[in-house]
Amino acid sequence: MTEAAETKPGLLARIRWMSGYMNPALRRIADRVLRSPEEVKSISIKDLAAQCDVSESTVTRFVREIEVPSFQQFKILIAEELSQSGRQTSTESDQHVYEDITAEDDTASVLSKVTSRYALTVADTKAGLAAEQLERAVAAIERADVMAFYAMGSSLLCVENALLRFMRVGKRCLFYRDLGIRQIGTSTLGPNSLAIGISNSGRTISTVDSLREAREQGATTVAITSFPDAPIVRHADIALFTPTVTGVIGGAEYHESMVSKIAQLQVIDVLYSLFAVRNFGAAIAGLERTSDVTSLTRY
Repeated sequence: MTEAAETKPGLLARIRWMSGYMNPALRRIADRVLRSPEEVKSISIKDLAAQCDVSESTVTRFVREIEVPSFQQFKILIAEELSQSGRQTSTESDQHVYEDITAEDDTASVLSKVTSRYALTVADTKAGLAAEQLERAVAAIERADVMAFYAMGSSLLCVENALLRFMRVGKRCLFYRDLGIRQIGTSTLGPNSLAIGISNSGRTISTVDSLREAREQGATTVAITSFPDAPIVRHADIALFTPTVTGVIGGAEYHESMVSKIAQLQVIDVLYSLFAVRNFGAAIAGLERTSDVTSLTRY
């Protein structure tokens, strides 16, 4: 077994992540599974279909959607994942200094875990991003007279990257760290504006509230988050979901997921690249113009 396979996020994480892109019927099944996986591991396909108000064929389609060959295999995988989770809970420390790294990890283990997690995050982000949502987001960027960004904590890394990318190709961008000035800036947005809220958990109060206020001003809103059931999604016209390795069952954990920032950076770079390709001449002109300016800051 490869290092990547050993640390690959499990089935429940995949369901949570993919559910945001599912149609309402499949989403009901996903919500039921995530709410009580202990019950679902021993349920019949007929009972699950009845509880979710769908047909048995829809349950079968859900199972295939999450890349599991059969409903029976689906239940086995859930049982194995819950069993593994139980063993880890009883034998490992609950304290983590970074993702799943504990006091017991040596240098080789830390190097393996971090590297595998990064590689898996990039691959899973690529596999999970919905082309339709990306197209809608890029169209909104093209229409926008100004792009306003909202984030806190380590998600600020993603905003800094976005500002650099989009300003260099000529897009006017707004971002304020001060909450009061941010509120004033949001009040100036309108129907031609685009507001992008970035939050792994989707529960950061200032980010969620800012996106809601931007939408009330008539701006188009985009959320980049890992949790389809997060509050920020309710205020987003367009939602882009990134994979997560925390909060598989229940709500998001209350700590910063640094690996999630790799996915956020990847999403921004994909949006930037799509926009630049579609506006190639203007993008090249903007890059050349800003390169002349920034060259003065280097020896």
